[in-house]
Amino acid sequence: MNLKKVERLANTVLEEFKITAPHVPIREIAKDLGVHVIDEKFNDSDISGMLFRDENKKLNVIGVNSSHSPNRQRFTIAHELGHFLLHKGETNHFDRAGTFKVNYRNSVSSTATSKEEIEANTFAAAILMPEHFLVPIIEQRLSDGLDISDDSDEISEIASQFKVSTQALYFRLSKLGYV
Repeated sequence: MNLKKVERLANTVLEEFKITAPHVPIREIAKDLGVHVIDEKFNDSDISGMLFRDENKKLNVIGVNSSHSPNRQRFTIAHELGHFLLHKGETNHFDRAGTFKVNYRNSVSSTATSKEEIEANTFAAAILMPEHFLVPIIEQRLSDGLDISDDSDEISEIASQFKVSTQALYFRLSKLGYV
């Protein structure tokens, strides 16, 4: 699936759930789509989350590492939900911490190399930071003098509006061509 289709799928989900504000209730969306979200402290702190489906697809579970920050958990849930919606043939999926790392200084958007991981990261960023909410905020801040690569306080403030990490925000900004 190309990344524009991934964006469209995220927008379709947002429309279906009538999301009208930047804070997207990702746990509730997952639940309403038939996916149980379970908080678990994994023995391996590098594991951010996992997706489990039974063979009959009657039990779908996202496990999220409860020792990670709430913003990180939100991205993990959205990422695993992306796998659930995009990659129907998979039964189990584990993600280790650091699935992607954004280096905003040189616009490297992701260290995820597999098509599935790139799609899941793109879905997570698109659903948690919808373009129609994020772009007007960024454009206003840019017109007010925001330097995306150098103003960490403002970037943190924008990230907090969407309840995501600054790393996730930079990932999204890179996908939208701002970084």
